Amino acid sequence: MAFDLPETTYAVLGLLDKRPASGYDLAAFADRSLGYFWPISRTLVYRELARLESLGWVGSEPVPQDRLPDKRVWSTTEDGRGALASWLAQPAVAGGADRNGFLVKFFFGARMSQEAMRTLLDDYRESLEATRADLAALIEHLARIPDARMGRLSARHGLLTAEARLGWIDEVTAELAAPSHPRTSDTDPDGAFAADRHAVSVRTRQRFGHR
Repeated sequence: MAFDLPETTYAVLGLLDKRPASGYDLAAFADRSLGYFWPISRTLVYRELARLESLGWVGSEPVPQDRLPDKRVWSTTEDGRGALASWLAQPAVAGGADRNGFLVKFFFGARMSQEAMRTLLDDYRESLEATRADLAALIEHLARIPDARMGRLSARHGLLTAEARLGWIDEVTAELAAPSHPRTSDTDPDGAFAADRHAVSVRTRQRFGHR
């Protein structure tokens, strides 16, 4: 029953399967749950709701509100629940690395001043510490909700990831503070990196029986 659709489509479907919600509430729910590892903008939530409705996987009912326009509350249909079950039964597709603006700049850090690099690392650390604090509070909150075990464990994954990245920052800071070694080759380091990455990719494919 599942179609070749973006993972986000099924993510929105899965959130609605947990509980009916208006578009506004669904976007807020996505932000405080999946948002830590699969960000979905409010605009994208509404776009996916339209797609899911056209597929017949979700429906909506108007709900009157005092002193506010009626809102539409969305819920999954039987076909939608079947599509979700079919998608969940399929092997997970390995995703690429997160889009990380910090690493894009860090990769070219050899052209940055020490002050600029220190600021870059400090800002990244501050962001990660805020994420770690948010996730720790979320885990504590979800621990008191019996039906939230999977959400709590997902948040735990995010917490450990943030802590690992903070450890990496400590390692980088220590290495950058150490005396630098002169280059022993005129080889373009970025070119060497690309060549090494290609070699590793070939070995990995061969290791797992791919060509």
